[in-house]
Amino acid sequence: MERIMKSQMMTDANKQAYVPGKRVLEINLRHPIIKELCERLVKDPEDDRVKEAAQLIYQTALLESGFILDPNDFASRIYSSVQASLSISPNAAAEEEDDAEEPKYETETKEASTTRAETEDMKDEL
Repeated sequence: MERIMKSQMMTDANKQAYVPGKRVLEINLRHPIIKELCERLVKDPEDDRVKEAAQLIYQTALLESGFILDPNDFASRIYSSVQASLSISPNAAAEEEDDAEEPKYETETKEASTTRAETEDMKDEL
């Protein structure tokens, strides 16, 4: 609503002073993520991973509520989180491209592959 009101005011600075509403962030202390963050914070108040996770949760809540974030900052937090969850070093660099053909990854095995007809038959059985 705030964004709509701002766009309708045609950047009149006097009217924009009335636009911002009171913002409230409610935290569910019984949520498993919050409970785990609290436990880890008690164990080690200087743990950077806990701080990073809390910041990521906060930014996600802002984004979910329709606020505008710095996309570069949010994206870098997401990438860092994915790296940590995959146990990849933060200092790991991408490999250089070589002229050789890229490796092909086998994504389907004979046991796992099914045809469209087999899938339809399975649906009918259910």
